[in-house]
Amino acid sequence: MSVKSFLLNLVPGTLFLLLWEWYVHDSDRLKFLFAAPSLIAQTGLAELQQADIWKDCGITLLEALLGLFFGTLLGTVSGLLLWANRSVDAIARPYIVLIGSVPVFALAPVMIIWFGIGLLSKAVMAGFAVYFVSLVQAYEGAHVIAAQYLNYAHSLRAPRFRVIFKIIVPGSIHWMLTGFRMNVGFALTGAFIGEFVSSEAGIGHYILKASSLYDMPRVFLGLLLISMMAMALTSLANVIQRSYRLP
Repeated sequence: MSVKSFLLNLVPGTLFLLLWEWYVHDSDRLKFLFAAPSLIAQTGLAELQQADIWKDCGITLLEALLGLFFGTLLGTVSGLLLWANRSVDAIARPYIVLIGSVPVFALAPVMIIWFGIGLLSKAVMAGFAVYFVSLVQAYEGAHVIAAQYLNYAHSLRAPRFRVIFKIIVPGSIHWMLTGFRMNVGFALTGAFIGEFVSSEAGIGHYILKASSLYDMPRVFLGLLLISMMAMALTSLANVIQRSYRLP
């Protein structure tokens, strides 16, 4: 990205912040309801000097990364197994659709009861949010790659295990990576919802605690921090996607 493009991208955000600051400047009521960029900046400078906020960020990031990794891994493996066995696919598909349609928020109380209020339950929720997207991507990828290359591989009398590990698996992983950026958002959403429902630490807990005290600068600071995490993880996903090439 050129310097000019970068500066142009900053213009809308800068104008928004200036209008926000101007709108609430002379009203304590509006500052109470909407905070102000200057108040959020002051709060951020003070909070970032404390260890607690870094601990909350680290916990949320770890929960999201664990859910992203294991949800993607299990979803990709499940998608490939469903593709490989048509009978299991036919039986499992209605249940996958049924379970996948359940909102993550609705499962939060169950996860808390089963796994407690610690890191595990949030990682499981993040993984659940990611799992079905990865499963569908791997499954569809296997079907598309099979339609393109399977007949050719059979004409060469290639062994089945070579077809699977040299054609189907790499092609499915390529499809899975195209949805990886979307999974970043799902993983953070799952972790955040778990923290928001019941937790002792994390950005979701930080925002919930601040909102219960009507501390809007801290609420917006928490939102800013989780947005920055999403941007960092999305950048990581872009790097992984660019570095992956089909063999």
